[in-house]
Amino acid sequence: MKRLGPVLITFLAAIALGCDGGNEENATQPSPPATTTESGQEALERAVRSTLTANRRLSVYVLWNNRIPSWAERSTRGPALAGLRTAAADRRKRGIRARLLSDRFQVVSISLDPSYTEATAIARGRQRVRPYRLNGKPAGRSVELNERARIELRRLGRSNRFVVWRVELLD
Repeated sequence: MKRLGPVLITFLAAIALGCDGGNEENATQPSPPATTTESGQEALERAVRSTLTANRRLSVYVLWNNRIPSWAERSTRGPALAGLRTAAADRRKRGIRARLLSDRFQVVSISLDPSYTEATAIARGRQRVRPYRLNGKPAGRSVELNERARIELRRLGRSNRFVVWRVELLD
């Protein structure tokens, strides 16, 4: 019993020293992670690239089907979507659709607006396209296209999502 008293006092003193909540130096604070997370600007640039890829898939779909799918507004809105609608209606009226035979799409540059609400991308597309009639028979020879475009994107609220807003073909 005589030995239990000093052991108990030492134990209580160790607990009291270890649980000092008023000390600003906390020994149990985890160290910062060794890897750094991506910056906000890098995340937004990645979102722009993802939107451009989704818009590309939409364009290829509209070329062949001559209609705008229900999922189109996930990547494209505004004048860009209106332009796709007009082109699809025009091809449908003429009774043709286009099949993409080969495609090389490259994002040349991305520029984020200082407010981070808009972005501009320059993209180059090299495609080989062949027109078909609505019955599936070829309607002519394949055509090589080499186009550059300035693509304006708008950010959706405060999220990391963008939509293609306007597409302007360059020389």
